[in-house]
Amino acid sequence: MSRLREFDRTDVVTKALNLFWSDGYNASSISKLIDVMGINRGSLYATFRNKASLFSEAMSSFTKSSWDFDSARLVGVDDPLQDIRGFYYSKFLSDGETISNGCLLFNTVSELSNTLPEVAGEARDHLLELRTLFLKRLTDARDNGMIDMEKDLDVQADYLLAMIAGLRTLSKMDFDRASLKKVIDTTVDGLSI
Repeated sequence: MSRLREFDRTDVVTKALNLFWSDGYNASSISKLIDVMGINRGSLYATFRNKASLFSEAMSSFTKSSWDFDSARLVGVDDPLQDIRGFYYSKFLSDGETISNGCLLFNTVSELSNTLPEVAGEARDHLLELRTLFLKRLTDARDNGMIDMEKDLDVQADYLLAMIAGLRTLSKMDFDRASLKKVIDTTVDGLSI
């Protein structure tokens, strides 16, 4: 008779997520994972099959909560440009320690595109959903006369997505909050007429 799991799945997935986020997929060995998760090797394999499946579940959990936050942040105010500014403020000017880890989604795309393309694809798909939200808010801003009709909104949405990676890099370089705020404000101010 097999033993029942004696751990909270959500809790151990969150612990694994934090290790993947801080160390990256490749540096998160099975030994490190079982140590951080507080479970044994047999339980990890019986529950998650392998490291890639565990990572995929952790990524799904992250993208669900991240999507809820991001979509709520980007549709909360009548002024679409202020929504975009508020999104960046909440991501980069809050008191979160995850800022120094970089963006889990961009990290995943960078690290795993060649070795685990299906997992990197999940991260890419979420980033493209975020780009779609940016495009919607930019369209709203243009329709409200806040953005020049001649601006290419697809390029602007790509730019806003790239700014996440750039701001995460600046955060990792220990740029202070005042400097990050100036970059955010310059970016958003540059969108308007």
